[in-house]
Amino acid sequence: MPPPSDTLGRGLYSFADASRFIGGKPAELRRWLKGYTVRRQGQNVVHPPLWTPQWEGSGVDGIGFRDLVELRFVRTFISCGVPLNLIRQTISELGERLGRDYPFTSTSFKTDGRRIFMELVDASGDPALVDVVRRQDVIRKVIAPSLREGIELTVDDAAARWYPLKGSHAVVFDPERQFGQPILARSGVPTAAITAALIGEGGDEARVARLFEVPLAAVRKAILFERQIAH
Repeated sequence: MPPPSDTLGRGLYSFADASRFIGGKPAELRRWLKGYTVRRQGQNVVHPPLWTPQWEGSGVDGIGFRDLVELRFVRTFISCGVPLNLIRQTISELGERLGRDYPFTSTSFKTDGRRIFMELVDASGDPALVDVVRRQDVIRKVIAPSLREGIELTVDDAAARWYPLKGSHAVVFDPERQFGQPILARSGVPTAAITAALIGEGGDEARVARLFEVPLAAVRKAILFERQIAH
């Protein structure tokens, strides 16, 4: 069942979809945005969501476009060895100082994010943690422009579109189109439809291009994207 019309424009992704697009395990992404409870020393300890996802309270079991883009930063932090509790503190602190619901995605994070993050690390007093997050690969992957490349922001500093192929606008995630699923930007054809047709046509890219009435180059971009997210 499609989402109600008054919620269009948010984008909609299952946790399995999100896992394909940004990496990580679906169950892990769900825990971050749905919260979870663990049993510790005979008591239940509740860990709330990192933030309130866009579809919260709607009855839809999924996340929105802004959630997806922000989760890319979180997943990269985690993959670099940064503990979830520090990420949680950083989100809270960034939100308060920058006044943003999705602080990692915001423009302000480029200028203030590293300073705020390192302040929190230093305040933790954990030498091992400080050593982990000071590693250059963490700073490069999370703070550097690479994660922000291809993301278009609105005048309010919110993620509007994401072009996932480096140096190309052929494929886009746009919450205003096809519920935010990856599509060819010009024609709106889902990249998944292109690859499904390619299988059906025995790998004949030119025939697929004719079927969808799109340039052969666009078909190849869709195939490139789908191969990049296949794992």
